[in-house]
This record gives sequence, structure tokens and C-alpha cells, in this order.
Amino acid sequence: MLWTNLLLAYDNSQTALRAVEYVGQMFSKVEGAKVTILSVFEKVPDYDMVDTHYTQQVKGRIRALEREKESGRLRIDEAKKHLLRLGFAEDQIQIKYIEKKKSIPKQIIDEVKKGQYGTVVVGRRGESNIRNMLFGSVSGSVISNLTGATICVVE
Repeated sequence: MLWTNLLLAYDNSQTALRAVEYVGQMFSKVEGAKVTILSVFEKVPDYDMVDTHYTQQVKGRIRALEREKESGRLRIDEAKKHLLRLGFAEDQIQIKYIEKKKSIPKQIIDEVKKGQYGTVVVGRRGESNIRNMLFGSVSGSVISNLTGATICVVE
């Protein structure tokens, strides 16, 4: 695995935006550097329902997931444009926008192994809360379970 083969985990949080900036500043001039922006979206279920009072609520939630998925795709495109402005060439950037099939940390780790990424850049939420202490954060889980790659955590 080459350290110049980067996976940038992106969720459109403020720390993810800072991670994009970090990758652009640190790696855009590095010869041979390639970055893959990885983002995960929630599955949008198919539905075939007769309209009733109850199904309207379900359909509303499905439409919200569809809008969220499309919005996420647009935000990833903006992150790519920012990397281009910071000096990356078009052929140095790849986007992977994948459906959530398991926990996000596990999907990140699986992608690192599959793509043989040498460097992983993740954002870490600045706030510390009970949920993160009990169940762990995405960045914390990646740090705890990923081996064989450098991990950069942007806060």
C-alpha cells in the first residue's frame, strides 16, 4: 500500500470539510498522489403501496431519504471541486458514493483493504458526548480497528 493512495472519508460535517482542506494542502503537490472521496448513504427502499393515511408518512420518509441521497452526492461533487481548486488534477480524484450495508467504520475499513489505501483521512467531531463514549465514534472505531495504513484525524 502506498501512502500516496488516500481515502478521504466524507460526511459533509465541518470536520469533513476541514479534512478536504487538509488533503488539498498536504497532498495536492505530491507526485503520484491519488485521493478517493468515500461517502456512505442510507438505503432508499423501494415501495409499492396503496395510498392510505399511514402510507403517506412512509412515502414522505422515503422521499426525504431520496432528497438526502441526492444532496449528499452534490456535496461530494463540491468537495471534489475544492480539491481541484487546491491543485489536484481531475485524474487524481475518484468518488465512491456507496450504500450503507453495515456500520460506517466497517465500510471504511473494508474499502481501505479492498482499495489498498495507504493513508486514510477522517474527520472527528469536536464534541464529546455520552453516545460516543459508550459506542465510539466513526473515527475512533476506524483508529481502533484499522491496521496497515496511516490514519490522519482532522478535528
